[in-house]
Amino acid sequence: MPVLKTQSSSKPRLENDTLGNDALKQLYEAYESMSFDDFRTAAEAMVLAGGGKRPMKEAIIAEFYKPLATKTTILTKAQNFILAGMGLGV
Repeated sequence: MPVLKTQSSSKPRLENDTLGNDALKQLYEAYESMSFDDFRTAAEAMVLAGGGKRPMKEAIIAEFYKPLATKTTILTKAQNFILAGMGLGV
């Protein structure tokens, strides 16, 4: 079975990552303590604060507002955005 690579190098995908480990900690704390709507708003603000182009951010945020979106899926999308900015090929 071939191994699929999600990123060919460890170079961050986002040139100007402004989030990092502290953002992950804040995201997890918000997940534990906030209601669904408050968490979605916090995750949206976090994605907008990060580096990258606006269309990419808008696509991620659009996923937050899909009818079947759950708190866990929002956490996963925001977490993957932060990790991609750190060069961790998610």
